[in-house]
Amino acid sequence: MKRIVILLSCILSFLNVGAQQQEYIRLITDKDCYLAGEELWLKVCVSDKDNQPMDISKVAYIEVSDAEQVYAQAKIDLNNGWGSGRIQLPRTMPSGTFQLTAYTRYLRNWGEEAFNRQLIAVVNTLQSSDKDRVEWTDSLPSLPVATSSKLSSDKQTYNKRSKVVLSWKDLPSDAFGWTLSVVRKDYALGGVPQPASYTPVSQPQAFPWIAECEGHIVQATLTNPTVQTRTARMGCVGKNIRMFEGKVSKEGKDYFFYTYGINNMQDIAFDAVLVNPEEKVRLDIVSPFAEIKAKELPILPLYSPEKALLERSVMMQVHTLVPDSSNSQSVARALHNFTPYITYKLDEWTRFNSVRETFIEFIPGIRSIKRGNTHIIQVFSEETGQFSYFKSLVLIDGVPIDNHEQALDYDARLLEYIHQYRGSYAFSGQIYDGIVSMTTYKGALNGLRLEENASLFAYEFPQKGIGFPMKDYSDEAEKASRVPDFRHTLYWNPSLEKDSHTVEFYTSDLKGTYQATLRGFTEKGAFWEEKVDFIVE
Repeated sequence: MKRIVILLSCILSFLNVGAQQQEYIRLITDKDCYLAGEELWLKVCVSDKDNQPMDISKVAYIEVSDAEQVYAQAKIDLNNGWGSGRIQLPRTMPSGTFQLTAYTRYLRNWGEEAFNRQLIAVVNTLQSSDKDRVEWTDSLPSLPVATSSKLSSDKQTYNKRSKVVLSWKDLPSDAFGWTLSVVRKDYALGGVPQPASYTPVSQPQAFPWIAECEGHIVQATLTNPTVQTRTARMGCVGKNIRMFEGKVSKEGKDYFFYTYGINNMQDIAFDAVLVNPEEKVRLDIVSPFAEIKAKELPILPLYSPEKALLERSVMMQVHTLVPDSSNSQSVARALHNFTPYITYKLDEWTRFNSVRETFIEFIPGIRSIKRGNTHIIQVFSEETGQFSYFKSLVLIDGVPIDNHEQALDYDARLLEYIHQYRGSYAFSGQIYDGIVSMTTYKGALNGLRLEENASLFAYEFPQKGIGFPMKDYSDEAEKASRVPDFRHTLYWNPSLEKDSHTVEFYTSDLKGTYQATLRGFTEKGAFWEEKVDFIVE
C-alpha cells in the first residue's frame, strides 16, 4: 500500500538538540530611525556560544514594543541560522524609543532574559500623542562626515537617478554575515545603543518549547475542550495540496500542526473530527508570539531641521513599493512529491453546472455511489480492476471535504482543474482509496461554505523570499519618467557575498547626504562596520 505522510513532524530524538545547546540571536537593521508607517528591513543570525550559525530553529520571531503594548510582529524563515525580512511599522505608533525583541521558539526554554533586545527610534510625523517620549531641540549638532579606507564610492557627488558604485577591500578575515545599507542622513540621534551583549543564562530544568526544526508549528485550541475529538486537520488553501494532522496536547485542548515549506501569507482551514458528529466545536489559532513588552525605555533625544522632517514625511506618504515578484507554481505540482495519475483541465471539455454531472459525463476514473443516506466519491483501482470500496479523500483548493454531497453539488464552473491520484493513502487515522483534488481558478475556496466544525483564517507564515525593491534608471525613458521616486533607503542587501567587491544601485529624487554602512559579525560575536558618505544634488 502506498502511504503519503502528510503530517510533517520533527524527529523526536533530534529535539534533544545536541545536549540542549542554547541559541544566541542577533539582529541587523537597515537603519536606526524610522517614521511611523515605514518598513523596517532586518537580518537575523542564530548562533551557538562560539558564534557559529546553528541550524536548530527554522523560524525567528521579532516584536516591536514599548512598555505598554506590542506594535508589530514578524516571523522570519531561517536557513542554516540566517534569515531576513521586513516589518511594517503602524502609522499609529507614537514618537519615541522602542524595543526590538528577537527570539526563537526553542530559546523560550531559557526565559525572556535570553532574548535579544535592541532599541530603535520611531517618529510619528502624522500625529502627536500624549504617549510621545521625545525631547526636541532646535540646535542641530554637526553630523560628522563618514569616510573609510575600506569602503568607498566611485564619486563624492551624484545627480538624481544616477548610478552609484560602491566598492570595498581589505575586510577582516574573521568577519562574516555581511550586510550593506544605504540611507539618507536626516537626524542625529542619541540614546539608541548597539545590541546589548548576552549574559549567562542558567540551564532550564524542563523543555516545554519544542524546537521548530522542520518548519513553523501552528497551534490551535478547541473552543469547547469538553468535546471529544478523534483528530484535527489543517489545510492550506491553494492549488497545491498541503495538509497536516494535528498532534494533541496532554490536556486534550490544543492541537499542534508541524508544517514544512510554507511561507508568507496563506489562508488556512481547520476542522475537527469528532467522536460524536452531532456535537459542535471549533479550532481557534493561538498566537506563537511571546508578547514581550519593554521594561524601561529612555527618552529619545531628537534633533531635526523642520524642513528635512517634513520632506521625509511627505515622501513616505507618497512612496509606494514595487510589488514583490513571485514565481507561479505548476498546477500539476506533486502531492508531496507524488504526481497526479491524471489531470483534467476543465476548459478543454464541455462545461457542466455541478461536479456530480462532470464526473458522470467525462471523468471515467471517478464516480459517486449512494451509501446509506449520502453519496460518497470513489476512484478506480488498477490493482483490483474495479472501483474501490473505501471513500476517497476529496479536496477543494487543498481543504478536505468530508461531506461528499457538498463536493458533488459544488459549482463546476468555478473549477479550473481536477487532479486524480490513485492508490491507498493514510491520513488522520483513516484509509482512503485515491484522492480527488479540485482547484478553482483563484485557489481561494470560491463559493464554498465550510462545515460548522471548520474554520478559515488568514495566517502569516514565516517570511521568505521578500526582496528589497530596487530602481533601474539605465534606460533613459525610465530615467525621464515623471513617476516620483522617494526612496529614503536606496539599497539594502542582507546577504552580501564576502568574495564580491562592488555593488551598483541608483539614487532617488531625494537630495541630501547619504550614508553607506557595511556591517558584519566577528568571530567573537561583535559587530564590525565601515561607513562612507556621499551627496545627491
